[in-house]
Amino acid sequence: MELRSSLSTPPARHLSYGLNPLISLLKEHQLDPTQMLDVAGIPLQALDDPTYELTPHQELSFTTEVIRGINIPEIGLIVGRRYHLSAYGLLGLAIMTSENLLAGMAVLYKNILMTWTYMFWNTTVRGDRAYVSLEKLRDLGGSYQYMVDRGLVASHTIFKEALGQELPVIEVHLKQDKPTYADLYTEYFKCPVYFNSSENYYAFDSSLLYQPLAQSEPETARIYGNQCEKICLQLAKNSTFSDIVRNHILSSPRDIFTLDTIADRLNMTARTVQRKLSAEGRSYKDILEDVRCNLAIEYLQSTSFTIEEIAVRLGYSDSSSFCHAYKRWTGINPSELRHRDCNINAARKSDGDTPAQRRKA
Repeated sequence: MELRSSLSTPPARHLSYGLNPLISLLKEHQLDPTQMLDVAGIPLQALDDPTYELTPHQELSFTTEVIRGINIPEIGLIVGRRYHLSAYGLLGLAIMTSENLLAGMAVLYKNILMTWTYMFWNTTVRGDRAYVSLEKLRDLGGSYQYMVDRGLVASHTIFKEALGQELPVIEVHLKQDKPTYADLYTEYFKCPVYFNSSENYYAFDSSLLYQPLAQSEPETARIYGNQCEKICLQLAKNSTFSDIVRNHILSSPRDIFTLDTIADRLNMTARTVQRKLSAEGRSYKDILEDVRCNLAIEYLQSTSFTIEEIAVRLGYSDSSSFCHAYKRWTGINPSELRHRDCNINAARKSDGDTPAQRRKA
């Protein structure tokens, strides 16, 4: 048995109140979000407007600024548990009134546009285990691991809230190298955690999928679900052509990052693609550069790939060309980013100021 989220292209907009968990965390640490919002191009009044829509660029820029400013590596694990079922409004009601957890997951995945994810979700049952996995739908740059951590914890949070009881996890697998805050995964999930895996997922006893939910009302769930579908149809119409092109670039093998290839996939001429992008104030070259820059940052911060391996994955003929491009994008060499991150981690270790120790203090 397998369930998949319906999100085949990245969302064009997320509602601004999805930032509330991050904003509250900043305030708890006596940090003013105003400057971070300004850098991301988000007006301060957007936080008080539940209908205000953020572009992916705004949302990810703000998230990246928060990650830099607050300097808490495990921030995704902290924020993820703040996305309670009640935060999802009508979708949350549709989930909690579903017949069982499996039906609730089906509602969630079908209406995934009503969440704040940038991930493709999958639930698979093999034998007596259910596996919940997630994979990015777009380049996330320095926000990648935050989004993975937040997604894993947030999904686990809403699933156990829908059940009305704990959802014991058997194992967790993560694609990233073992981070400085590795013990906090074990602390939250209370199970073995494995790094350098091929996928990001957690597993639990599949019998829990068929257990009636605490507030199950299938007829009510059907009504809520129908309303959610109508909302998602409207949200899907808001995707821009630039979003579609970006998604195709991300799904392309590394050796065919070309305008002609993307045009063929869209059944258009290259000239038509450029014209439609121009109408949105974008160009294919700009989007490709943006994707490569964000993927480069993600690879450098979240993997142990060499500079040469990253260059190949991004479609460069040699590492020198990639390094020149990266310095043009960010003002520093790729090796400088890794060296800086290593120094930060080393400083934390030498000071005895690990994330776990800070939390116990």
